[in-house]
Amino acid sequence: MKKIAIIFGLLLIFEGIFPLAVSSQQTAPATGKALLYKITGLGIKEPSYLFGTIHIICPKDMFPAEKFDSYFAKTKQVMLEFDMDDPDVLQAAVVGSMLKDGKSVKDFVTAEDYAKIDAAYKDYLGIPFEPLQKFKPIVASTYLFTSPKVLGCQPLVYDSHLAQLAGTKKLTVIGLETAAEQIAVLDSVPVEKQVKDLVSTASNPAKDITEFKKLYAAYLDQDSDRLYLLAATGMKEGGYSQEKMLDERNARWIPAIAKAVRSTPTFIAVGSGHLGGKTGVVELLRAKGFTLTPIRF
Repeated sequence: MKKIAIIFGLLLIFEGIFPLAVSSQQTAPATGKALLYKITGLGIKEPSYLFGTIHIICPKDMFPAEKFDSYFAKTKQVMLEFDMDDPDVLQAAVVGSMLKDGKSVKDFVTAEDYAKIDAAYKDYLGIPFEPLQKFKPIVASTYLFTSPKVLGCQPLVYDSHLAQLAGTKKLTVIGLETAAEQIAVLDSVPVEKQVKDLVSTASNPAKDITEFKKLYAAYLDQDSDRLYLLAATGMKEGGYSQEKMLDERNARWIPAIAKAVRSTPTFIAVGSGHLGGKTGVVELLRAKGFTLTPIRF
């Protein structure tokens, strides 16, 4: 799970910036078996909703619009990991996702390793690696795991879909993080390690793709606790910081979420890896006194 976990921990947010061209509702039997939570308590007059995304998903795997949209429609603003409606934020994210000083992946690898990377991208994406070589390797690697060849579909960006849905309903979109904070998470992983993992993935894409599909299956099972455990275990095995990727960000988000839901019915959408576990957003909000009721589709 090493490289897959770090990609999942970062929640594939940059796929939303650089995209390439269920049963009836019921209360979940366990707090970790849901991706949608109703937020009430502490005198809140109108509920808010917390939703875990996977960011890249096959259209057929999205939750049924006729049910999902009914919760969305009960809110008056949308809170995403960052404001995808703000062009300045998007531009900052684009700049921050690039390697510094005009460097490219070619500057960090041997000709032999570059050939492996190039071959993998041609195989899974049908394009050479060259258009992506100036991106930080951790960003470029997301494309391998979310290509149509891997997912068996032309995927959609869940976050972009929610931002567009907010636009059609004339809802305000606000962000939990700035572009600088998102980029800082990327930069907490040394470029040399990013490159090493990219080469490793390109050398054996099938292995990492199999692991990614386990995460995808857990998402379809609406199991936020299993998603958290898979990501956290993989980060530990791969030598990545769970604190920087998940825990610190979760804690930083809670005051903003609490303020938002107390003032305005809000639909909050974050990567599903942030929901589960004792340090996840669900339990942190409960610790503040909010009631979070799981909903399944």
